Amino acid sequence: MVNILIGAIMMAGILFVAAYARKKSLHIAWWQWIITILGFIDACFVLEIIVSFLAEGAGKAALVVGTILGIVAVIWGVMLGRFVFTRRAK
Repeated sequence: MVNILIGAIMMAGILFVAAYARKKSLHIAWWQWIITILGFIDACFVLEIIVSFLAEGAGKAALVVGTILGIVAVIWGVMLGRFVFTRRAK
């Protein structure tokens, strides 16, 4: 059940980002969309690792691995927001 919830949240996030780009009339190149999709896949991977460690009863491992991989996912998201999804000043 948790896996379906994670997938639904990721899909909602992708649809939200696409709607945001359309609403703000942002021109996003195809390679930027690929980087964005890879970021969502990475975030999904991090959440699935945390869930699987917790299912096995390894709470400390979930915390450590989730923190290490989560930092990468957060940095990826901040960089996407900063360099891809901001309106350029003219």
